[in-house]
Amino acid sequence: MPGPTSGGRAAVPPPPPFATLVARFTADSSTPPLTDIVSLPSALAAGDDPWRIISYLSGLGIFVCGLDDLLRVNDDDSEEELHAWPCREGIAVSIASEGVWVLFVSRGAP
Repeated sequence: MPGPTSGGRAAVPPPPPFATLVARFTADSSTPPLTDIVSLPSALAAGDDPWRIISYLSGLGIFVCGLDDLLRVNDDDSEEELHAWPCREGIAVSIASEGVWVLFVSRGAP
């Protein structure tokens, strides 16, 4: 039975904050992960981001125009290097080989 919502559909909980998401996936690590914040509009205007995630995704046939495009990396079952999650502030992308978490936001990075 659906929960209380309009239209009879269960409410979708908001995504977790970036810090909570990173902590959930790095709890077993002895060193804190490196994190970075990237403004997606600035990265697109520059042609890439500091971690070259946009270029990497382009090589996989994923062309990033908006934040949700970053989530398409999860559609590739053979992809082991990058994973993406929605979070309250934007889209979090983990780079497995670097131990890095990058938060892409839709505005200028602080």
